Amino acid sequence: DAPALTDEEVDRLRRWIAQGAQWETHWSYAPPERPVVPKTDDWAASPLDHFIRARMDGEGLSPASEATCHVLGRRVSLDLTGLPADPDRLDALCETPLTDETFGAYVDELLGHPGFGERWATMWLDLARYADSKGYEADRHRSIWRYRDWVIQAFNRDLPFDDFTIQQLAGDLLEDSDTEQLIATAFHRNAMTNEEGGTDDEEHRIAAVVDRVNTTWEVWQGTTMSCAQCHGHPYDPFRQADYYRSMAVFNNTRDWDQPSEEPVLFEYDDPEAAARIERDLEQARAALRAHLETAESLEVQADWEANLGDPAVAGRLSTTVQNEVLRIGKIPAEDRSPYQRAFIRDRFAEVHASTANLTARIRELEGERWALGPTTTPVLRENPPHEARVTRIMDRGSFLTQGDPVEPGVPASLPGTLPDAADRLDFANWLVSPENPLTARVTVNRFWEQLFGRGIVLTLEDFGTVGEPPSHPELLDWLAVSFREDLDWSVKGLLRMMVMSRTYRQSSVRTNDRDPQNIWLSRGPRVRMTGEQIRDQALAASGLLSTKRLGPSVMPPQPEGIWRNPYNGAQWQVSEGEDRYRRAVYTYWRRTAPYPSLVTFDSPSRELCVSRRITTNTPLQALVTLNDPVFWEASVALGNRMAGVDGDLRTRLTAGYRMVLGRRPDEAKIDVLTDLVDEAGADRLDLAANVLLNLDEALTRE
Repeated sequence: DAPALTDEEVDRLRRWIAQGAQWETHWSYAPPERPVVPKTDDWAASPLDHFIRARMDGEGLSPASEATCHVLGRRVSLDLTGLPADPDRLDALCETPLTDETFGAYVDELLGHPGFGERWATMWLDLARYADSKGYEADRHRSIWRYRDWVIQAFNRDLPFDDFTIQQLAGDLLEDSDTEQLIATAFHRNAMTNEEGGTDDEEHRIAAVVDRVNTTWEVWQGTTMSCAQCHGHPYDPFRQADYYRSMAVFNNTRDWDQPSEEPVLFEYDDPEAAARIERDLEQARAALRAHLETAESLEVQADWEANLGDPAVAGRLSTTVQNEVLRIGKIPAEDRSPYQRAFIRDRFAEVHASTANLTARIRELEGERWALGPTTTPVLRENPPHEARVTRIMDRGSFLTQGDPVEPGVPASLPGTLPDAADRLDFANWLVSPENPLTARVTVNRFWEQLFGRGIVLTLEDFGTVGEPPSHPELLDWLAVSFREDLDWSVKGLLRMMVMSRTYRQSSVRTNDRDPQNIWLSRGPRVRMTGEQIRDQALAASGLLSTKRLGPSVMPPQPEGIWRNPYNGAQWQVSEGEDRYRRAVYTYWRRTAPYPSLVTFDSPSRELCVSRRITTNTPLQALVTLNDPVFWEASVALGNRMAGVDGDLRTRLTAGYRMVLGRRPDEAKIDVLTDLVDEAGADRLDLAANVLLNLDEALTRE
């Protein structure tokens, strides 16, 4: 892909080789092998701890003491469920000295809590670029919340990660695939679609396929494959042809850039009526196909196709497909691909008089189907073999300049191959095969980063030659092999192993100036909570948080005017009742106007896959937690809870502190809060509540 080497460069390489040069495989491209666990002292309670302690010893560091019971209980609750610990449950846990047995039982409770799936789905939805809108300028509504619910339920039932992978990439290709496996394929229907008039539908269909390639490689392989779209990868061993072999895997789905978002999965409240309509629809479509295959129809269609380049002919079609029809119409009939021939045949059926009665009947039945009020979810469906697309290498990544055809495949620099005529299922199976060197490593590193605030490999999205090397390479490989072989890809098993470790249970209090970034893990993790966790904690502490789970996205209160800027006249309709106070994961997400309090705390817009949120610290965040409508309502409700506690002001303030942080405060803090309330008025417990929700300890997972 690059210019040929000069004679001088070739000579230099020959001399280097003659001098005994060795070219080692980059560490991440060799399959992980189970390393020998180092032996350290009695502090370590698991192989994980031995790896950490050995590195600490090498750096001249010692582990911190264990975090106090109440701090540790709150930490692990926030980590596993995204919610603060129940204060009474924490008191019961901490009545006696904490043991591995009692802490393990508490961890198992949290792993079984329905909030577990909601917390970990938030991480995954960033990767899946999930949103309730389609993106680009129009950014209209998209009904895809069933995918979000599928992710939540998959985490809650501990769907093995290999199945979690296969179902999202190729659930429709599984034998006897069910509704849930089809919904899982909406992972790649989260790609944006452009409904602006005058755009080229094929250009944006290809843009969606490009996004699927880039996302898949980042999520499962920690690889910046997008760098190879226009030319060979500048740093890693991937050629441009490798990119388009991956693209060939994803380039044969039936979806294209259209408002209807077909293919979609329909789900109905009246399945019997729906089944009747679907049966009649299939009969009408079969009759249309039979008519189109008659000799008379084929002759009429040939005459129609001969005039496709005429805008007057294309103008009889919907504006959505006019550009595509005009583009294909300029291609000689004998040079059209199977997909292009099928596309033209279907458009002929839409507009020609010879098919008018049949197409009218189909539209009538489709109208009846929509009248049933179905829930729709865009899904992946593969084109049949006779309509398969040909994928070509695009010169400089431009869809207008297509070169040599390529077959589906994987880079030669990575172990394994795909079979002939491979599809998405073959590719997904390769990702989770034992020979794949990256999937298990990348995945355990992603979960590690969520718990410890920093990945073993800092660059979660880049395990290549310019990514950060692992701080604990042997530990990374041990975790990867254990996750795949010992835990059978169990996410809950992996997380339990991590949080039960002595490493995780250390105090996060900084005791010296060494290791300021805690790379060597000589103390526990201390990180600012996500916007979702901060909001959910405020609602939970105030007693407002709804336990309603799953279902369509909701619109909680937000500042007025946020939706005035985006294109089109859609309005933010504030949800009523408990829907105002549901967990943040259920909040309606519009890419061009995402929920402001979450964005202020660094939630991504989800236009593209995001592996790592950038954590910022700005005055705007304090303005959110002090003044945002949801946070102020939480402050008022928390103040009312405090007022309902029997006792004097100090007793009520102590109870409020415990509601927020799960532990009792020292007297100095109560003195400060007492002075605040005395100055404002004895009935202003809402002000004290607002202060409690804004404490550094409240915004931090210690």
